[in-house]
Amino acid sequence: MSKNKEIKAFDRRFKDEIFEVAAVTSSLGVGAGKGGKEELWRASINLIAWKDLNSNEPGVKEEINLSWLTDNEGLKEWQKTIKENSIIKLKLRKGEKSFMLVELMDANYKDKELQDILAEELKPVFYEDEILGKFQLDKGIKTFQNDIIWAGEEGRLYFDLDEEKRMKDSLKTAHELFKNQKDWSDRIRAYAASELLELANDWIDEEDEIDEVTEEMFIKSIELDTISVYPEGEFEIFFFDGDLFAGHCIIVSGNINGSFESADIAG
Repeated sequence: MSKNKEIKAFDRRFKDEIFEVAAVTSSLGVGAGKGGKEELWRASINLIAWKDLNSNEPGVKEEINLSWLTDNEGLKEWQKTIKENSIIKLKLRKGEKSFMLVELMDANYKDKELQDILAEELKPVFYEDEILGKFQLDKGIKTFQNDIIWAGEEGRLYFDLDEEKRMKDSLKTAHELFKNQKDWSDRIRAYAASELLELANDWIDEEDEIDEVTEEMFIKSIELDTISVYPEGEFEIFFFDGDLFAGHCIIVSGNINGSFESADIAG
């Protein structure tokens, strides 16, 4: 697709009217993505509050995506210019569920109402569990996290910000994993080895000092990184690969009912 076609296709998603707006950016900075044959990046940042500067209406506190098209050099500049947790003044066009950036007018705009919203947003949010302790919310990815020791290894435990019941159900998943830590760790590592041992041997090259990766070597090589737990008993455990896959992480997905879904490498 040519640049002109990309621009026209993107442009059609937004209304023609241009608004002058002040907005609060989220705790994640400018990101970007594009399809395989596209030339331009779709840059974006989430806004957590905004107000129309041409009206007397109060600010709107909601999360909405602000996006625009740019090239490689432009993306680098935008990532330097539009910062996370800041107040900006801009011209935009409205889409059904997102905004299009037309012009950045001020990357350090002053507005008392929005400053109060930003100050509230910057306050830490915690969730206390009587067994696993105090979790802090990462507002950018809407996930609670806490440093842990599981089966004798240091790591980090995650669960999603959600309705209260679903968060409690996620923690029930964690409680089960912690109740029989050694057993779960042994079973998860053995499953990862059974699924990935052949692949690990395919990754051996001439410069390696070993001729074969055994099941025992595989299990001893991997180290805990993070555990993510979910409401229906599901979990994902990320391991450092111990250089079995040139630094790629290992992800094991399973359920506390005893079943395993997959073991893959990523990153």
